[in-house]
Amino acid sequence: MQSSFDTRFFQILTQIAAAELGADHDCTVATRAAASTEDPLVMRNAKSEIDALSPEIRDRLMAQTHRLLATDLSAIWDQMPNAGQTDLAN
Repeated sequence: MQSSFDTRFFQILTQIAAAELGADHDCTVATRAAASTEDPLVMRNAKSEIDALSPEIRDRLMAQTHRLLATDLSAIWDQMPNAGQTDLAN
């Protein structure tokens, strides 16, 4: 089953891939499909398309994706177990 983090990861990667490679590129199409389904085969296909990119392009796309995820406080918060279950100010 796909987690909200998987969905967020593929959504961001799709945006970056579309900007870098074009909306019709196989990688962009595959990551867009993975962002909208819980099907593990679709997600595996997206990972295969990412792996098929040249190392330079793949590394650039992944670096941009990880940079955006690392600075997305809501994505970080969503991954914290028991987050928001306290009355403390911080």
